[in-house]
Amino acid sequence: MSERYDLAICGGEVVTPEGILRTDVGIRKGRFAHVGPLEGPADDTVDARGLHVLPGAVDAHVHLGVVNTGARSKDDHGTGTLAAICGGVTTVGDFSVQDPEEDLKTSVERRITGAGHTACDWFLHANLTSPSPEALDQIPGLVETGIASFKLFLAYPEIRVDADTLEAVLHRVDDAGGLVMVHAEDQGLIDRAVAELVARGRTTPRHFFDSRPPRAEATAIRTLGNLALATGHPIYVVHLSSAAGLDAALDARRAGANMYLETCPQYLFLTRGHGDSRGLESLVCAPPLRDDLNRESLAVALARGDLDVLATDHCPYTLAQKQAHGGDFRRIPGGLPGVETLLPLGYHLALNGTLDPGRLAGLTAHNPARLFGLAHRKGAIRVGLDGDFVLLDPNGSTRITAANLHSDTDYSPYEGLDLKGALRSVYLKGRLTASRNPEGVMEPVGEPRGEFLPCDRR
Repeated sequence: MSERYDLAICGGEVVTPEGILRTDVGIRKGRFAHVGPLEGPADDTVDARGLHVLPGAVDAHVHLGVVNTGARSKDDHGTGTLAAICGGVTTVGDFSVQDPEEDLKTSVERRITGAGHTACDWFLHANLTSPSPEALDQIPGLVETGIASFKLFLAYPEIRVDADTLEAVLHRVDDAGGLVMVHAEDQGLIDRAVAELVARGRTTPRHFFDSRPPRAEATAIRTLGNLALATGHPIYVVHLSSAAGLDAALDARRAGANMYLETCPQYLFLTRGHGDSRGLESLVCAPPLRDDLNRESLAVALARGDLDVLATDHCPYTLAQKQAHGGDFRRIPGGLPGVETLLPLGYHLALNGTLDPGRLAGLTAHNPARLFGLAHRKGAIRVGLDGDFVLLDPNGSTRITAANLHSDTDYSPYEGLDLKGALRSVYLKGRLTASRNPEGVMEPVGEPRGEFLPCDRR
């Protein structure tokens, strides 16, 4: 007699990076135990006929409770992961915050112990913003304890690193089995653009979009490409935003550089002219939103398979925080809310023909889990992995409105956007954790069940 399942998902269209399977899925003890026609009994059964069954999304790029230009972002680990789970994101990648001259290991431990209860699972990237020799010496030990990725910045004067430091970190991280992530904008070109705008009295939010030109991103990515070629080490480029940056990255790949590329929904759905009555302050983020030509280039690259990960760079502020400094773009905290809308926006792209559904599963689950050392737990509907999945209705529809979202901010940059498809329910390790209510709003179910996940890329 077949062993009993805790949960059976029957008759759905299971989405994998290789394609769609119309089949059943069995879960036992919080993990996928069978994919295929089920013969054994189950304690609970979900009728998934007519629905897509996607692996729970892994948003590899979120910032929870960080300070920018003196303002603290609104989502902590509690509210940020609540928003995530209600949007079908079952795992998020947060970042440590290294204070000036702070011990790297201490900054990581402080971030983990201070997180509290979370609604979804989470892992941690180490922000390496004070890369002293002592900090570099701690990298192998951190990799051993489950911190497999380290982020550096080529922008922001107070935390950017030079090429020699970046190369030293690359050697240390790759030798230890980790991955280096880089914010790729050339600070020198940004400084020049800002100085020219200030000299002409152009400091309103509308001028922000010219303060970080695409050339700054492309120049930084060319630097990274040359470094990846020279060292043989991989580099992960976060939040790619421009056609020029994309071209620079693809040129480096063609030359043999090992570069992974992430983009975000804001660069696929929004443009610099998208502002409404909330004001353009609400759209300030770095890199900035671009024009339609850049947006279309990234959409084509996403569909073509040139990009590896779709993540959000979730870092929400309230409208009051965005508007607190008299409209001077130099003082507006940069960041947008987005973790709860990652999967609805991506699913819309899959339903409107921009993306193959299997590619969506790769961009939002399989690839980030593999790149950041979570493939033993997350990223696919496969026997042995955590039973994280989302049921989505391809015949449904979704209108994005901040009133129905769970982030602790008061707006969404996608307000009023009508999307094809609708989330129906979200399961974390085989347990229902969010469901669509009769009014069509996703709401959490039960107590928070998230946990911290050590990563292992080795």
